[in-house]
Amino acid sequence: MAEKLLLRAIKGGKNTHIITLSGKRIIKIPSTIEKLPDLKTLYLQNNLISKVCPEISALTQFHNLKLTEFYCEGNPLFLKQPTVALQQEDVWSLQEITSRYVMNQLAGKHPFLTRAIEQYPEVRNLISQAKKCPICGEFFLSIWLECVRFVPPPKRWKISRNLQLVPLQVLICSYKCFNRRDPDLFGIAQV
Repeated sequence: MAEKLLLRAIKGGKNTHIITLSGKRIIKIPSTIEKLPDLKTLYLQNNLISKVCPEISALTQFHNLKLTEFYCEGNPLFLKQPTVALQQEDVWSLQEITSRYVMNQLAGKHPFLTRAIEQYPEVRNLISQAKKCPICGEFFLSIWLECVRFVPPPKRWKISRNLQLVPLQVLICSYKCFNRRDPDLFGIAQV
């Protein structure tokens, strides 16, 4: 049912201003929402959204959307119930180690690597997917810890009064940085 509503909304394109997916038992925000640049109001209350996904991050960071009303109460994601998780250090692959080194050297404008990387488009493509750790500022590629920070919604959003915080996805590079995080940054773990 939710899929049909979204397909109809996408066909509407720029004419779609409101999407109501309340109580549809969806488990994640559909990525197709990002294809609706003129979306103003999004209703997602009372679903089963329990994981921070890039779509929520995009919504809360306003990359492409002009969202002014966002209703998302009643999803398990918003319960904010911390639990202790086992910290297991991952063994990085050689590709991850090398990618991190190269990306951090390129950030420092290393002239030899900058010239050399121009000769290898597959390497350029691979490192273009890099993410930057908000704690240490270093780049990483494929191994990270998914965290969430709850932030107040923007003033221009029309939301119900009981929604005081929305989740913002944060990816960090290692447990070393996770242990140095701010107290308002929560790791996401399978329980």
